Amino acid sequence: MLNLLHTKTFLTVIGEGGFRAAARELKVSPSTIIEHINQLEEDLAAILIVRRRGAVETTPHGAAFVPLARAMLETAARSRTLIANAPLRIAASSNIGTYLLQPQLASFQANDPCPTDLWIGANAAVAERLATGNADVALMEWWDERPGFSAQTWRKEKLVVIVAPEHPFAKRAEIEAAELATQSLLGGETGTGTMTLLKAKLGRVSGQFKAVGGFGSTEAVKRAVRAGRGLSIVMAATVVDEVAAGQLVALPLKAIDLAKELKIITPLYLPSAAPAARFVARAMEGAGP
Repeated sequence: MLNLLHTKTFLTVIGEGGFRAAARELKVSPSTIIEHINQLEEDLAAILIVRRRGAVETTPHGAAFVPLARAMLETAARSRTLIANAPLRIAASSNIGTYLLQPQLASFQANDPCPTDLWIGANAAVAERLATGNADVALMEWWDERPGFSAQTWRKEKLVVIVAPEHPFAKRAEIEAAELATQSLLGGETGTGTMTLLKAKLGRVSGQFKAVGGFGSTEAVKRAVRAGRGLSIVMAATVVDEVAAGQLVALPLKAIDLAKELKIITPLYLPSAAPAARFVARAMEGAGP
């Protein structure tokens, strides 16, 4: 396999007319230049340069290699430009992409010129995009610890019970977990991990819930709750505007710390200079509690 650095050294020796001049141009020692040329000739199994006191010239093999060497370096430069200009592909689960990520992404783009493509969808679809190489970084409400990826907790997001202002619970400061079993519990997007968390935190009580699914999104759930069709459990960040406007009431569960650990995931061995690595570093700097 030809080494691009050795190829560049070869062209510099030819262009500068000598080993010492090439060493000055490349800011390395003459012995390094000689080593590069020797290795290149070994790789090509041919003498490329005739060494003469005070001057160098190419052999027939070296002359034939010159245009190929230039093409190699030009291709490498074009490759770097192409990859450098490719957009950073971020995949985010619906709630994260809609309610939490936008300020973080705006902050990143304000400080980094990297073009960015954001794809928002269901958690399972986000995981699939990352696993198949169609996303460079993913932000999800859960992660299944599959091999080949690095996951960090981006932030912890509190879950709250939401009810309509006219609901009997609306005047309460908190509610008991057992009281949820007396109500219709509306669910939005499947696969968010909320029910798994409820089972882990509430145990047997969660088996008594009258779950009503099929709403497909948190926005649809919020509309249904406002209409008086039941209550729901959502991330607090998803109802900030409605609570401030008096359209919904958010309540904590008594004596239960209900929160999700949101994950940011990248492939293992991500180069530190890669756009995805820069985004993750920026995101972790601004990570919430």
